[in-house]
Amino acid sequence: MTQSLETKALDNRKKESYKIFDEIAGTYDFLNRLLSFGIDVYWRTKFLKNLPNKKEIHALDLATGTGDVPVVLVKDKRVTKVTGLDLSKGMVELGKKKIAQKKLDDKVSLHIGDGVEIPAADSTFDLVTISFGIRNFPDPQRSLVNIERVLTTGGRCMIMEFSLPKNPFFRAIYFFYFRHLLPFVGNIVSKHKDAYSYLNESVEDFPYGDAFEDMMRKANLKNVHRKELTFGIATLYIGDKH
Repeated sequence: MTQSLETKALDNRKKESYKIFDEIAGTYDFLNRLLSFGIDVYWRTKFLKNLPNKKEIHALDLATGTGDVPVVLVKDKRVTKVTGLDLSKGMVELGKKKIAQKKLDDKVSLHIGDGVEIPAADSTFDLVTISFGIRNFPDPQRSLVNIERVLTTGGRCMIMEFSLPKNPFFRAIYFFYFRHLLPFVGNIVSKHKDAYSYLNESVEDFPYGDAFEDMMRKANLKNVHRKELTFGIATLYIGDKH
């Protein structure tokens, strides 16, 4: 009974998680670099090594936050346009400033939008990416279905998300850091009472590995496979549309 109540409470928070990101937007990028020891920057470069085999790529980045992924994607000349969607107005506004400062307005546009319903026509994008965001979606399965819908034939979906290391030693260190140090530092620096406690809970609650691959296949994505990053702390999931 207690577990079901905890799960229900977490599910309810996911529905309004964008409000948390509004509140921590000002410190979000700094804390990402700090709490990941900068390795999140390296992880995002993995998107560039797994782009779809197309001459021109119009990409959609869901849960785009402050636009870190679009900034990485446009480093490849084949990526001609990136549209970023996020429900957090605070994150999107900061992202727009970042894009303007980097003079990428001609290639990147950020908008307030729902990553589950995805307000876009069928077969619109050659690539859909999500970086550490789908675990916050209230209905990740529906999001995957809509991702498959908006992809063009030959398009690719790439989702990067936290996962749990298999090695017992690294798993123990991971749990200590994620359950204690990260929430403590994150909540203090962000000046939010429990934002980073929630983020930790959402990681442990989310299906990963085979379970998430099964969700992708259920959404009719093909060639589904994954690449573990940094001892399995994060995983890049890849699926194509035929």
